[in-house]
Amino acid sequence: MIKNPFSSNTFTSVWLKHFNANKPEIATHVINPVTFYKHALVPCYINVGNKLTNGLTYKLNLTATDYKGHVYLVRDIPTYQEMPLPEKSSGLKLKKVFQYEGYITRVGNYESLDAYLNTIYKSNTRSKLRRNISRLEANFTVDYTMYHGEISKSDFDVVFDSFYNLFEKRYTNKGEPCGELEPNLWAFYTELAYKMINEGTASLFVIYCNSKPIGITFSYHFDTILVEALTVFDIDFYRYNIGHTTILKMLEWSFKNSIEIFDYTQGDFEYKKRWSDERYQTFYHILYDSKSLKSRLTASFLEKYFNFKREFRDRNYSTKVHNLKHKLFGGNKNEAVLLGAYKVENLNKDIDMKAFVKPINLELNTYVSQRRALYDYLYMNPEPVKDLEVYQYENGSLLVKAKSSILKIVRDEA
Repeated sequence: MIKNPFSSNTFTSVWLKHFNANKPEIATHVINPVTFYKHALVPCYINVGNKLTNGLTYKLNLTATDYKGHVYLVRDIPTYQEMPLPEKSSGLKLKKVFQYEGYITRVGNYESLDAYLNTIYKSNTRSKLRRNISRLEANFTVDYTMYHGEISKSDFDVVFDSFYNLFEKRYTNKGEPCGELEPNLWAFYTELAYKMINEGTASLFVIYCNSKPIGITFSYHFDTILVEALTVFDIDFYRYNIGHTTILKMLEWSFKNSIEIFDYTQGDFEYKKRWSDERYQTFYHILYDSKSLKSRLTASFLEKYFNFKREFRDRNYSTKVHNLKHKLFGGNKNEAVLLGAYKVENLNKDIDMKAFVKPINLELNTYVSQRRALYDYLYMNPEPVKDLEVYQYENGSLLVKAKSSILKIVRDEA
């Protein structure tokens, strides 16, 4: 049995603090090492962590009898983990309810990252991945840092503040609610991540450009398995495909650090299909006393309820209800920020720059659209951003003094 981070003292204590009013966990002799809390309405016990675990594991003590009269729900059991089954003669029975599909890369099946990339991608795609990185590194001073096993409080605070801001920026741009930024949930992740990173059961992978985080991924670690949990990138760098670079660099780290399975977790996202080499399923396990009428009825209710939820979700009804609820009652949904359409023009080098005495800081939020346009231009025309000088110009346009040219950022009226 692997040492699962979601059953650790750190995870359980932090979760209980933020979501169960610090009430003590409920342990059993029959199911280990998972602990539980009692549901407020349904007569059952649910694993500590509830919806915030990403792959629980457990073992059964078939000589124990403290399950009698009870029902236990254990969420998110992935099929790539082997779980024990109750004996047929035992009064403890199991209902398995399929919920989601997930995606993994079996890193341990390949000799190297290059061998894996040759398996899943054609040469033109591999060239594009390398080009994204080379263009990024040509325009910015780039550092790739994996914090795993040690991170200072000052470094952590900087990264996690950036993490929050990047989530907020991305979802504000999309005009969608961001559940991760719900205050209680973000407070939970903030406390949990710092502790678990320093324990070696979690990590933060950060891509820094000119010392600024532009891509951040929080993952859980147990034994030789890495589970991606939260990830975000700066939309200013959309052209550079930071999300794909993040996965590539994390896989590179995984090959060097004896990771056997890279788990992209649940969710039907295209990037997971493209990067993985295997699908898996997650199940909810309902363990119950088959000799108790109350327990049998409760287990059957839970089975029907979660099957209904899956069907509801598969038909996309849950998304429609979610959007309607936000429309009627509000919530943390942001107003969409529409990026202005800008383009970059190459001007005559002989223009008199002395006339422009108002340099500006392109990193200010005021210039988010112009900055995006300039970064897109530099993808095709690489030049270190640190060497550029930017000035306010007429009619809201900007002038950029580059090494070999003068650039003008103007509205694209086309």
